[in-house]
Amino acid sequence: MEIINQDSLVAPGDLNEAPISMTTTEGNLTGSWKFFSPCLQEKVSPCRTACPIQNNIAEYMYFLNQGEKDRALEILRESNPLPAITGRVCPRFCQQECNRLQLDQGVLIGSVERFLGDYGLKIPYPAPEKKRSERVAVVGSGPAGLAAAYFLARAGIQVTVYEKEAEPGGLLRWGIPEYRLPKDVLRQELDNLINSFNIGLECRQDMTSEKIEALSSDYQAVFCAPGLGASILPREFAGYDRVRQGLDLLYDLQQGRIPEGRRFAVIGGGNVAVDAARSLLRYGKEVEIIYRRTYAEMPAYPDEKRHLSEEGIPVQEQSLVTDITPHKGALRLSVSQAVKSEQGIVPGPVGSEQEVDVLVLAVGQTEHLRIEPKERLFVGGDLQLGASSVVEAMATGRQGATAILQQLDPEQEAPELPAPEPAAVNLTYVPRKKPLLLRETALEERVSGFVETDPGFSEDEAQLAAARCLSCGKCTACGLCWFFCPDVSIALETEADPPGVTIDSEHCKGCGLCAFVCPRGVIRMEED
Repeated sequence: MEIINQDSLVAPGDLNEAPISMTTTEGNLTGSWKFFSPCLQEKVSPCRTACPIQNNIAEYMYFLNQGEKDRALEILRESNPLPAITGRVCPRFCQQECNRLQLDQGVLIGSVERFLGDYGLKIPYPAPEKKRSERVAVVGSGPAGLAAAYFLARAGIQVTVYEKEAEPGGLLRWGIPEYRLPKDVLRQELDNLINSFNIGLECRQDMTSEKIEALSSDYQAVFCAPGLGASILPREFAGYDRVRQGLDLLYDLQQGRIPEGRRFAVIGGGNVAVDAARSLLRYGKEVEIIYRRTYAEMPAYPDEKRHLSEEGIPVQEQSLVTDITPHKGALRLSVSQAVKSEQGIVPGPVGSEQEVDVLVLAVGQTEHLRIEPKERLFVGGDLQLGASSVVEAMATGRQGATAILQQLDPEQEAPELPAPEPAAVNLTYVPRKKPLLLRETALEERVSGFVETDPGFSEDEAQLAAARCLSCGKCTACGLCWFFCPDVSIALETEADPPGVTIDSEHCKGCGLCAFVCPRGVIRMEED
């Protein structure tokens, strides 16, 4: 390299003695001066950590943003066999932890998941690499049973599912109204799953504890997820023809059996209560909810509560039905104020009386089968967790399938799950983006029938939503570390797959600027 003449650069008498580099610093290995070194270590995004089935959200968002729908769907299906369903009914634990909430608007992960799920409804699941001779029975075709069947069948196990109803789906089919989960979507999702893996399906099989025990002699393992098939019925409400159970009512409505009567009251504040009330409204009934706590304390999903309010269904807050009396073919309710005490919530003085044609109880479910897990007999779903969300039940199905596979093959290593520590991000240099607005069906249209409340994303909208993902914990070669590095020790690899960066350790002085500015928490400093 040509040596630079200092005199030609600095005027006589002007900093002529100042030290400057006379040649490239490439040969001066300044990296030996450092006490700390930057290390690239991809971490888990907080949305994935929050997801019960640990969907690799940042990964499938990246590929969808690149226009690779098939690759995005493949990644999503690695952990989620029912994305068209969960994209509609999941409470979206992931979105609640999205780092973008600190900046502008969280990524609409559930809507993107739904788009990919709908895209894959007619795309078969890939066949297992090899078929195995072992046979496993799954009792119950709800979310837990379906998830267990999927992960077992994907490993090559021969699976047979036993379902007491005439069609599979469990609570997905009989407990969730069509405005949340259309029957056609459910049918396509389940048909695709069952047919892709040639899963055996035995319907109209009302299993007892004895029958389940007997399955253990015919199969190498049995996974039981029959759900909570019995509704809780307080003593004071027993014996009245005009008192209905919430799940029983939803089951009848799905079958097209509409109850007689005009005035309905629903006791409860969970999703079953809200679904029952909103469904009855669509059949032209006058309906209200009676709940012992405040509206804000109702455990139903926030969107469901918002729709309940928009549709004009009143909620009697902090109220208890303390007595019911038949009266002229109807029921007379004594409603008291709910008072908090050391014993819990107790009735205060009777505040009012009202008449209804039908009283619907949606105060919880309990087990209808008692099954104790033991060798070769595994339990999952609501029978294990109590009343839970669809995706939480699916997580138990995956865990059950993993346990069965390890029992069948003890030498097989359990799949590694992501570390619990989510990436720590720095949003200082992340540009803000305009929030996306979710479209909803017009109020007049949705209350007149069972059309979906949320019409879903178009492909363009799904890609816009995916582009908002920060890819927390994943290097995207964004260039911030390269821009701030004072030693020019970072090179971008934007053409690599996946893109990333390399650090020249021979010249890096360990200042830590790269780790500080990294928006995705991928770089950390380690002491030499």
